[in-house]
Order: sequence, then structure tokens, then C-alpha cells
Amino acid sequence: MDKQAGPNDFLVVLPGEIIEIPQDSDKSWLTLFYSLPRELAEKWKPAYDLPRSPYEVLRTDKYDHIVCDDMFKLLVWDCYAWSAWQFFQVKDRKGNYRDIPGNWNQYAGYFPLWRLSYSIIPYIRMKFEQNGLGFQNLYNIPQGVEVPWLTYQQFSNLVGNVTDMVIAEQSWQPMIDAIWENRTVEDYETTGNTVKTDFMRKWHHNRSGKPISLDEMMENEDGDIFEAADPRGEFEQNVISEMQIAAFAEQSITEKDREILKLRMDGLTEQEIAHKVGYKTASAVHKRIAKIADAYEDFVTAEYEKYLDKHERGTSL
Repeated sequence: MDKQAGPNDFLVVLPGEIIEIPQDSDKSWLTLFYSLPRELAEKWKPAYDLPRSPYEVLRTDKYDHIVCDDMFKLLVWDCYAWSAWQFFQVKDRKGNYRDIPGNWNQYAGYFPLWRLSYSIIPYIRMKFEQNGLGFQNLYNIPQGVEVPWLTYQQFSNLVGNVTDMVIAEQSWQPMIDAIWENRTVEDYETTGNTVKTDFMRKWHHNRSGKPISLDEMMENEDGDIFEAADPRGEFEQNVISEMQIAAFAEQSITEKDREILKLRMDGLTEQEIAHKVGYKTASAVHKRIAKIADAYEDFVTAEYEKYLDKHERGTSL
């Protein structure tokens, strides 16, 4: 009896034959590999050296020593997980959606959102299969014809669009919201970083990012627990009031965003700004202003962290 294809295997119809690619086979990751940009594929040289013509790679075992290597799968999975992570959206303090703050390496490997970025990969592969980037298309490429490298921007657009589609179709956003709103200290890397420090301040309900014991709070002679020192207030009075917007703009945002910021500070409406900078709608300006606000929040947090380090060093002398 002929082997029956599993319901989720990839099937390719060719003249005189039907080819089955099991989802758990090593070659099942080739559709994702051939969509990687050069900058990511070259992270592991043997994979980078795979022929850009998939004809032989798919039909012979000549290159199985590369495709069946665990490093090949790790390369594909890491590249797509890292890319999908960039498009996960979480809520900020005001309830607006934004990119996950900080860099991916500031979060622990078992942080549920980081693990979710790997869980989305089979869905991305299925989307490729359904939208003209699957095995049928690879097998249809004649012998000697090469698959061109995608640019980094093309790859980013591709993964971003597919990630958004999967999250919407699988109704993952409420889950992402719940994970983000209930993160814990263990979800961050053990080394210090800005996003962890910011989280720790909220976690311990104080702005220093360190727990304050009841004994420490009652050390003053009046026993007034409300007198616990909080350097944030002093920071805001002494630093933020003196901070030049120009310094933030120069370091943190693009030239166009600097123009938008200046026009907004000059009192122009979002519609007027859109007309001046060449956007079609005021909503586009609104989104840029929200990004600028997020960048400013990160900038202030970083400045506060520097101030806090100095403050704590001073008090420990």
C-alpha cells in the first residue's frame, strides 16, 4: 500500500509524480531559507554556500549534509523568530500599542513572548505555502535558475505582514497583552539593562528599581513611612527641567521626526504638519508623534538611570 500523505504535509504536483514533504523533515525549512536576506543567511557559512538554484538541493541528497545539520534549522528558526519579535505589539503606559521596548537580548530566553516568536514559525511557513512562496514554486524553478536574494527591507516587510496576519487569524493579541501585563522579574536577563530597570521600578512600586523594606522606610526619627527618599522627584526638578529638547532630537529620532516635533511644538495641528512634511493624512502624523513620544520616554528613562547610578554612588560614600 502506498504511504498516505499526512493532512499537514506539503504536496508538490509535477508531471508524472506527486512529491510529499513532511512538515517535520529537514527539507521542510527550505522555503523559509530561500526567503532569507543575504545579511542573515551568511550568519552560518555552510548555509550561505547552498546553491541559489534549488533544483538540485530539493531533488538530490548532495546537500543533505547542510540541510540536515541542526545548525541549518537553528539558523532559520533564529532568523524568523528574531524578525517576528520585531513586529509583536505591546501596550505602553497609556494603553497605546508599540514595539516591545529595548532589544531582544534584554529578555530571558524563556520569556513567553520570546518563546511565542518561535511558536509562530510553523504558521509563517504555512502562510508561505498558501501565498506563492511554497514548495510548489520552488520545485517549478528550472534547473540552473537561481532564486534572487531578498533585500533586508523586503524580508522585513514580508515577515512583518505575515506576522500581523497570523496574530490576527489566530487571535493572539489578547494573549500577547496578558503576557506583557503579567511579566515577572525572571522574564528579563540577569544583567542590568534599561527595560529591566524600568520594570523593576514598577515591580517594587518605587522609582529606584530596588525593594524598600519597612525597616528602611521607618528609619527616620519620626517613624513616618511616607518620608522614604525617592530620588525621582529630585531628578525631575534638577535634570528634566534643564534638559534640552534639541539633545533628545539629535540623539534619538530621524530628521523628519525632528521636523514634525518642531512643528508640533510651534503649535501646528496634525493636519497642518501633514501638509508641510508631505504626509497624505493627519493620522500618519499622529502615529509619528506617538513614536516620538515613546522615544522621548525611553530617552528620559535612560537619563534617569544615569542620574540614579550617580545618586546611589554618592549616598554610598
